[in-house]
Amino acid sequence: MDPPPPPSLSRPIKRALIICDMQPDCIPSLFAKSNKDESSSTQLGIDPVARREAFINAVQYALISSISNPMERDNAFIIFNGLKFPSGYEGLDPEHPLYGSLVRFNKLLGDEKAHWFMDGYTSIDSTLMDILNDKNEGVVNESGASPVQHAVIWRQGHIPAVSTLSEHLSKNAITDVTVVGAKASQAVQATIQILAEYHPGIDVSVVKEAIADDSEERLNSMVQHLLPLYSRVASLEEYVEATCGLEHFAQAMERNANEIAMVPKKRVCYYVNCERGGHFSIYIHHLTNRKSTPMAEGTYWVSHPKQKWYEDIFCAKQFHCPLGKGVVDFCDEPAFSKVSMFLKGRDCLDDKGKLLALAKDFMPETYIIEGGRECWDGIDCPPELNKSSGASSCDATGPWFVKETNKNGGRAITVCRHASECLALANNPQETYVIQRHVLNPSMLTDGRKWHLKMYNLLICEEDGVSWTLRCNKEAFLCAASTLWSAENTSAEAQLTIRRTKRFRDGASMSELGNADYSDMFRQCTEIVSTVVQRAIEGNGLQGRPGKKQFEMFSTDFLFDATMNKANLIEFNFSPVVYDPLAKQELTTIGMKEYQRLYELHGDKVEINDHNMIKDVISIVFFPKETMRKGCESDDVGSWNVIQSFTGIAPSS
Repeated sequence: MDPPPPPSLSRPIKRALIICDMQPDCIPSLFAKSNKDESSSTQLGIDPVARREAFINAVQYALISSISNPMERDNAFIIFNGLKFPSGYEGLDPEHPLYGSLVRFNKLLGDEKAHWFMDGYTSIDSTLMDILNDKNEGVVNESGASPVQHAVIWRQGHIPAVSTLSEHLSKNAITDVTVVGAKASQAVQATIQILAEYHPGIDVSVVKEAIADDSEERLNSMVQHLLPLYSRVASLEEYVEATCGLEHFAQAMERNANEIAMVPKKRVCYYVNCERGGHFSIYIHHLTNRKSTPMAEGTYWVSHPKQKWYEDIFCAKQFHCPLGKGVVDFCDEPAFSKVSMFLKGRDCLDDKGKLLALAKDFMPETYIIEGGRECWDGIDCPPELNKSSGASSCDATGPWFVKETNKNGGRAITVCRHASECLALANNPQETYVIQRHVLNPSMLTDGRKWHLKMYNLLICEEDGVSWTLRCNKEAFLCAASTLWSAENTSAEAQLTIRRTKRFRDGASMSELGNADYSDMFRQCTEIVSTVVQRAIEGNGLQGRPGKKQFEMFSTDFLFDATMNKANLIEFNFSPVVYDPLAKQELTTIGMKEYQRLYELHGDKVEINDHNMIKDVISIVFFPKETMRKGCESDDVGSWNVIQSFTGIAPSS
């Protein structure tokens, strides 16, 4: 006779999700300390609040996935495992290595002030219970039971009640158990070890995003070394796929929006950081920060999990999307976001070569060449280098700037004295280059340094795909070189004006420019921006996305001549540097680090602080009705002035 098949093949899979110590008395301690030096995690670059929020969200997602199987009978059995002690911690040894301090504090302060995990004071996280109860509310299956079964197992020590846990597992014929919650080094590992010891036939796993500890180092050690001895360590994406499937999970997240809201009866919106870049992390800081965006009071923004989407093998970059590939309220991948933070067709302005076709009449003398050429023959070139003109190359004085068309920032620029030197610098045959002559007779600061004006702009296209609005920020920035300028000096210190040093606004002193008229400078620049944007829209370079609002904040750079009567457009930059000291953004450049240093010295009085500018962008884009109800007398919001509205070409269906 053949031997009986293994248990996993002789009976259907029945899952259980064990959620450990998700209690208000436990959660605040997570990620609060570092094992190495017992200093705060914040000092090590770890944001405890953000880590706790990500962990709590992951536990919620695991629960939603466990109870959202389209086949009701395949929903997991939910077990909450938590701590609960009697009044006065009766029966608990005051020398207990984990919980003895509770007894000692209680002896000094009494139940009223020292009641952590005490009966009558503690409970399972209310949001998790709400998710479960809302799933069961008013619903029974054919047998008269609720569609999702659950149990709560309280314990008064480190080890869960083995007999009670075993009873639930046996009664419900559980074959697969997944453990999530806190802490990895305490309840999670104890539960897993009990399962390994007393139920070796059960498949045990943990979801790595949904477990936590009081330090990142300890959690990493548990995940890498101890937990794999007793269980599989799965990702949240793998768990969702195994329990309800990615597509059903996306549908469940939409259905459960109100259930996972921490503020009852408020609208819940989901966001996903797909790591595409741009200003997404700063925007999310404002959307999730009540103080920053008071008009968001009626909305609660919740992080949605993500999954791998595809990989670009040529640039070795991994792209992500929302878990389940559903559309969320806001993410940095336009295909999966109800509001896109990247304009469709933005390349027509951001790419320097394409910008030339739209704005040549506003730009200094500029040419486009393919990299790797050995001569100017057959291409548009400076007149001084055109052989038919009879001029010699030495007449093509500059200085001249060589830039790759698809790059921004000073590191992408090379400076040379004569146009004849440009071809040798444009040496990559895989790239296209802009060759641009310096503005003739340029305006200088009173101390002889070169400068340019940087303006920030906001372009919005509504859901109809044809209604566009351009706003320009009325506060522009002076960007100055670090040493004196001369046409012969081709050093970056003299020719490149990258870092913002001063904010210009109406009425502010402009002594550096001999008290020039800022309002006239602003008028010249906004007229150029408006004209170029209009050309891009009417030429269908910039395109609407029917059914989807889109916006983008970008900067424009201008050089003036010595008369201050002619603004020369240098470039559009759709990835401009912004600095918000409250957003905890990564300081990736020397300039950003300098802004941070100045902020730490001078606080809110510092010149470079984009917090309010970005806050107003969020209000304009996400809460336009609420913004107008705040008593705005015009369409202008904060420092953002409406410059012009446009009607674009209706997108083809």
